Amino acid sequence: MPAAAMLTLVVAWIAATRASFHTYTNLAQVGQDGALIGIMACGEAMVILTGGIDLSVGATLALSACAAGSLMMAGWPVVGAVGVGLAAGALCGWVNGALITYRRLPPILSTLATLLIFRAITNIETHAEPFNQLPRTFRVLGGGFHPFVVFLAVVAVFAAVLARMRFGRRVVAIGGSDEAVRLSGVPVDAVLRRVYMLSGLCAAISGLIMSAAANNAQWNLADGWELEVIAAVVIGGVRLTGGQGSVIGAALGALIIVVLRNALFLSGVPTERYGLV
Repeated sequence: MPAAAMLTLVVAWIAATRASFHTYTNLAQVGQDGALIGIMACGEAMVILTGGIDLSVGATLALSACAAGSLMMAGWPVVGAVGVGLAAGALCGWVNGALITYRRLPPILSTLATLLIFRAITNIETHAEPFNQLPRTFRVLGGGFHPFVVFLAVVAVFAAVLARMRFGRRVVAIGGSDEAVRLSGVPVDAVLRRVYMLSGLCAAISGLIMSAAANNAQWNLADGWELEVIAAVVIGGVRLTGGQGSVIGAALGALIIVVLRNALFLSGVPTERYGLV
C-alpha cells in the first residue's frame, strides 16, 4: 500500500534525525493528533467513496463537543452527556444526507452551507463561551494513548464494514455508478443518509476526544480542519470521484500528515509556515 510505505519512510526519517521524537510525551501527542484527524478521515472516506464530500466535519465536531460539554457542566452524568454529543453529530450528518437525497442539492453545496450553519448555531447557543470545567472521569478519554486506541477501534470497525458487510459493498458500488446501483434495486438514498450520519458520528467522536484532552469545548474547535481531513483521505488513496479506496488508507493518510507536522514542530519551523509544506 503506497500510504503505508510513505508513512514508514516519514517515520524512519524523523526517528533518525530527531531524538526527541521517541519520547513518551511526543508519541502520545502524535497519537492524539492522529486520532483526531484519523477518526474524522474514516467517516469522510465513507462519504468520498460514494462520490460525495462532507465539508461540515469541523463544525459538526465543535457542535457535538459543546453539546456534551454544556450538559456535563450542567451536572449531567458523563455517559448521558457523551451520548447526546454522539447523537448530535449523527443528527448533523443526517441533515447533510437529507439535503442531498431529499432536496437533491450537490454535496459540496449542502455541506458548505451546513458548515456555516452548524458553526453559527454553536456560537450563538454557547454565547462564544468555553466549557472548561469538564469532569475528571471524562478527561481520561483524552489522556495518554487512549485517543489512539479509540482511533484503532474505529478504523477496525469501518474496515470490517467495507470489506465484509453488504452496506460497505453498496457504499463502494454507489461511488462507481450510482445509477447502475439504483437500477439494481439498492436504496441508494437511504445508504447515502447513513453514510453522512457516520461521518457526523466520527466528527462527534473526535470532538469528544479533543475536548477531553484539552478540558475545553468551545464553538471554534477544529475550525478549518475539513480540508486537512479531506487531504488525509486523498493521500491515503481514496479517489475523489468515489468507488475506489479504503478506510485503512485514509487512516494512514491522517498519520502521514500528523507525523510530518510533528517533524516541522521538532525542527523548530514556525507554525505559520506549516501550510507551505
